[in-house]
Amino acid sequence: MNHVSLKVDKDARRIDQQAARRVPAMVPAFRPDGSAFDLVNPKAADIDFADMANALSKIARFNGIYRCAAFSVAQHSVMGADAIFRETGDSVLAGYFVIHDGHEYPFGDVTRPAVDLIQYQVAKLAAEAKLDRPAFIEKLVHRAIGEVKRCIDLAIYEAARLPDINRMPLYVRQVKDMDDRMLVAEAHALFGPKADQKCLPKVASAPRLTGAIEPWGAMKAEIAFLDRLERYLGIVVRAA
Repeated sequence: MNHVSLKVDKDARRIDQQAARRVPAMVPAFRPDGSAFDLVNPKAADIDFADMANALSKIARFNGIYRCAAFSVAQHSVMGADAIFRETGDSVLAGYFVIHDGHEYPFGDVTRPAVDLIQYQVAKLAAEAKLDRPAFIEKLVHRAIGEVKRCIDLAIYEAARLPDINRMPLYVRQVKDMDDRMLVAEAHALFGPKADQKCLPKVASAPRLTGAIEPWGAMKAEIAFLDRLERYLGIVVRAA
């Protein structure tokens, strides 16, 4: 190795070390009891399914921007899981749908439009600054938020005694497909026939729901979420 290569390697290591020093050792978020949940290094022991059910029952889909009562993430998860089970008879797949938005209970619901908007601004600033690697920057925000969700999801899967869903591509596609189909069905129910198609993914069919998309209220959604955890995954939790 010549002296030029050695200098390049040394410079690269210095940059990596500087970047590592800028990464926080912990990003704390509140738990219901006031203690801190570490969003950087979540562990299975950190996951509380009762807290998950309670929090998701109070987080509104679409940021609650529609004019009716809040339709919660917990209700979305329950109705989508029931539709998957009705269509496939696969309780484990339905269980994965129950918890597919579980990362939102410590992290919050960062909506698709919000992520797209932040990504647009990052790409714009990068272009103005004439930064290199535009292909990487183009999806930087999506990748970063996806990695945050994935870290929390891995802790949830371990707590639920489930394998990482990403090892099962068919399950990933089925959960994503139902998520998109639920999104479209919910938009039509909550915003009415004028729901703009530009805001929605294209789907092949509506989900085979077991009931109408009408807001349940937080308590009903929380209890239903806990019920589906037990029904589909055998996780027995009692609401506090």
